[in-house]
Amino acid sequence: MKLFYLYFFLLICNPFLLRAQSINKIAPIIPQPTTVNYGNGSVELIIDNIVVQKGNEEIKKLAKFYATLFKKPNAPIVEAEKIQIQKAKNIYLFIVERRNEPDRYKIQVTASGIIVEASQVKGLFYALQTLTQLVELSFENTTEKIKLPTIIIEDQPRFNYRGMHLDVARHFFPVSFIKQYIDLLARFKFNTFHWHLTDDQGWRIEIKKYPELTNVGAYRKETLIGHYTDSPVKYDGKEYGGFYTQDQIKEIVQYAADRYITIIPEIEMPGHASAAIAAYPIFGCTGGPYEVQTTWGVFSDVFCTKDTTLTFLKDVLNEVCDLFPGKYIHIGGDECPKEKWKACPSCQRVRLRQNLKTEDQLQSYFIKEIEKYLNRKGKKMIGWDEILEGGLAPNATVMSWRGEKGGIEAATSKHDVVMTPGSHCYFDHYQSNYKKEPLAFGGYTPISKVYQYEPIPASLDPKFHQYILGAQGNVWTEYMDNERKVIYMAFPRAMALAEALWCKPEEKNYGKFLERLQIHMPWFKTRKMALTPAFGELQYQLVHNDSGMTVKFERAPIPGKVLVEFEEGNNFRQDYPLGDSIVLSANSKLKAWYMFEDNSLCKPVSIEYNQHKAVGKSIQFIETPSPKYFGAANSIINGIKAPSNKYSGPEWIGMEGNDFNSILNLNQSQSLSQVKIQLFHFPAAWIYLPKEIKIEGSNDGKTFQTIETWKLPENVSGKYLEAEIKINKPINAQYIQITALNHGMIQQGQAGAGHKAWLFVGELTVE
Repeated sequence: MKLFYLYFFLLICNPFLLRAQSINKIAPIIPQPTTVNYGNGSVELIIDNIVVQKGNEEIKKLAKFYATLFKKPNAPIVEAEKIQIQKAKNIYLFIVERRNEPDRYKIQVTASGIIVEASQVKGLFYALQTLTQLVELSFENTTEKIKLPTIIIEDQPRFNYRGMHLDVARHFFPVSFIKQYIDLLARFKFNTFHWHLTDDQGWRIEIKKYPELTNVGAYRKETLIGHYTDSPVKYDGKEYGGFYTQDQIKEIVQYAADRYITIIPEIEMPGHASAAIAAYPIFGCTGGPYEVQTTWGVFSDVFCTKDTTLTFLKDVLNEVCDLFPGKYIHIGGDECPKEKWKACPSCQRVRLRQNLKTEDQLQSYFIKEIEKYLNRKGKKMIGWDEILEGGLAPNATVMSWRGEKGGIEAATSKHDVVMTPGSHCYFDHYQSNYKKEPLAFGGYTPISKVYQYEPIPASLDPKFHQYILGAQGNVWTEYMDNERKVIYMAFPRAMALAEALWCKPEEKNYGKFLERLQIHMPWFKTRKMALTPAFGELQYQLVHNDSGMTVKFERAPIPGKVLVEFEEGNNFRQDYPLGDSIVLSANSKLKAWYMFEDNSLCKPVSIEYNQHKAVGKSIQFIETPSPKYFGAANSIINGIKAPSNKYSGPEWIGMEGNDFNSILNLNQSQSLSQVKIQLFHFPAAWIYLPKEIKIEGSNDGKTFQTIETWKLPENVSGKYLEAEIKINKPINAQYIQITALNHGMIQQGQAGAGHKAWLFVGELTVE
């Protein structure tokens, strides 16, 4: 039924609505609405009734959320055929169908009440979240009174899939926290919660037909302390575990549904199966013994592909499908080493029986069998982009995490895609350059990078854009062992992603987003949720000119000022020179902060500058670095060492599958005694040290002779290494060619097996 509003009433009683126009006020709403138009002033809301569309029980249920927001839990809910403005101050909740705009909503805050219309009931819920932010973030509002600006908001999302993920296999979190997490997702209008329930380190969902999955698989004997690349590794010696009963699952599913969030459960297969086969060794290739893993990484023991394993997993999925009413079931499909399959008689019989040539095709067969079963159950299968290998299952949806390549391949094959590349959407990466940040997986993904993310790849033909459903942020919890840290790592980056998915590219403005984000920060603080102020952290560039090296600070696009203090001796000066640029002496050490208008400080950026012969000179790359990890060409000859605890940021460059090959021009022939090269080693992220480094010299830039070589030492420990290549015989050269040979293909049993390794290079120091 098409409804008509009595606009003549608004004309007579609320003439400000006709004058409403966008002005420079800040509506502190995240994600930013499509349009916000203000009237004059604000109104105090005294709600008499909540008027809902007659005969719609879902709206009546939602009305109780509105009643709670406006502190009128006992407000009468009145049904009506259409909106008729009354003298009483009411909230009006009505559906006005627009088939092409299913999530659209409109809010009008007037002196006579609040009118909310939407295309579907979930649009009314999104409107509720907008009003919730307006109510809770206003300094005018108290427990006794609520005032809102007179305002008209019209809004709808750009993408239909707006997701956040949480891994509970590595670390387990109680039902109360899962609900809190869902509430935060709802607050910022996410509509999908990807719940990672099983992995090598724990099985977290009760399966009644197979009780050992939780009796055995939900518990590990101890847990790694520190980073898993540490040497030696340490463990806490304490049993760890937990799982959700089916009753708890049902409770959480309903809790999410009440907030218009669909839960996608993930049951990992055929890899990441240690917990499952520890419980039921018969479904592994060797029969065991297996154990629930106590550290992180990729493990060679995976599900056997024999028929009995498929029957077992179908039984598991039968119960999973009954618990989760959404259309998607996630089966993982990633990081499955295949060496055990090659040696397994059962797997080889399956391969021969199915006339399959490779183990990649065997994985594809396995996954296609699972998809057939899920389709018969009325479900769609979704998996990480490794499910493309060996041939994609006919109806599968792909989550593209290893960059955009897998998503592009799936979309051009007319498969639905959710973009979730590690470069922008992995919130287990560091979000700050501060050296004392809590331990994280690695990498550097600041909130600015998340906000700038565009889910539709620039290289994708427009006719395939329809297959990009949206994007998702991932929260892997290897290094998040408590609820507080999960929130710290996920937010505010999740808020940046929410806006990147809700708004059109031309509507986004990072500076305005940060202004609104600052208004949200106290709300989190009063609820004892710690958010990082890293969004205000200084970035910098080094520029070499006749005056020497100058550091230019890049401040966040919000009001504030730069504070700098230099080290003198072993102490830092206590005075704070102000300025966006500082001239550095030959060897300088300084700290710099950004101070907001309220005089609060971001965490400091530390800069230690060391002059050497290559600083300020030119460098030519024969092999072009990956654009994902390549800021400026001179970033590796600027006198600033790359951070040793993370592999991205302005001081590292990455080579994807290629050798590092560059030529330095020192401008004139100089004597050389040593070359130092910063390197990163992190197999979990597919990053390996080079097999060999060769240093060559030339005075004409054409004919080079080998000066020294460096071989990869045995038993390398840790994530960071600086290769010190001493030049034993005196030599003069103007040009230095540095070649570092890539590790090559990643071996079976390691993360990224079968793919080319990354090579990361930091500062090149020439002495």
